[in-house]
Amino acid sequence: MTTENEKILQMQSETLEQAPPEEKELELIQSWSSKEQLDELARIERYKQRVKGIVRSIKVSETRQEVDGKYAPVKKEILIIALPNGVTGYCPVEQFSIREYRGYSRFVGQAIEFNIEKIELNSRILVLNGKTAQEAMIEELWNQLEMLQETNSLRSQKFKAIVNGVNEDTHTVHVRVHGKDCFITSAEWSWNRRDALNIVAGEEIEVIVRRFDREGGLVEVSRKLTLPDPYVFLEKLEPGQLVAGVVADVDPIKGIFVELESGLDVKASRLKELEEPVVGELVRCRIMSPITRRNHGRVQGRVVIIGYPQGKRTRRDLGGFLFN
Repeated sequence: MTTENEKILQMQSETLEQAPPEEKELELIQSWSSKEQLDELARIERYKQRVKGIVRSIKVSETRQEVDGKYAPVKKEILIIALPNGVTGYCPVEQFSIREYRGYSRFVGQAIEFNIEKIELNSRILVLNGKTAQEAMIEELWNQLEMLQETNSLRSQKFKAIVNGVNEDTHTVHVRVHGKDCFITSAEWSWNRRDALNIVAGEEIEVIVRRFDREGGLVEVSRKLTLPDPYVFLEKLEPGQLVAGVVADVDPIKGIFVELESGLDVKASRLKELEEPVVGELVRCRIMSPITRRNHGRVQGRVVIIGYPQGKRTRRDLGGFLFN
């Protein structure tokens, strides 16, 4: 049986649900403090230019909005953007990107381009829109890629890219190039097959576009193509020459492998009078057969370990690693 107090509480709750949202302004600091700053913002807006800013923080504020005829509390997120010349901008998460994310904390500290959505003179608040800026940037990228392809110069153009993350199952690295989400297969991250495990989200790298499909919306890029080709050195080595390397693996069945260039391993043996090598150890080798390239970042050739130029070690010492 419902008591009188319970009825009152229920009526108050229903009244609260049906009440319109309170007209509350978010507690935001003013975006500009001088006429010179305002004039510059007005010029950027007038000429529809983009402005690059650093995502400084995320403000979460609670408001109320109508759902099925009733008002319910909802959380509203706004990204706080540090712009040049000491200006602060604000971008609601729904206007940040053409793609929705579960959370936006990953973007704190990243440089993003925005359009000016609105300059609110009364409150001195600058509202930014990353979505429209991203759409324009992607259109520019598609046009540039098609032009490069028509002139057979696609592989000669380097682009700046921001690392978004890696798929742990496929080792595919996801990056953003000029607003467009692109991908790098594990084989195209580096000449060193192990480097794909050391990526840093938010890191800026250079890439070259390998292929693209505008209709399908896919762009595959390569970081490896921007790096020096280690085979240029390896393929010039002749049998009998000496070369330095690092022990990459010592397996009781597969044997010894030595890394001669970053990520490129060759089969190795050792002189009988030498102690067993240790992974990570610097070694002096003699080329026994020509070094040639194979698929998937592997090399063909053999070397024999003839000495330990930094002395024999009994444990792995990463400080002596040759290829950083």
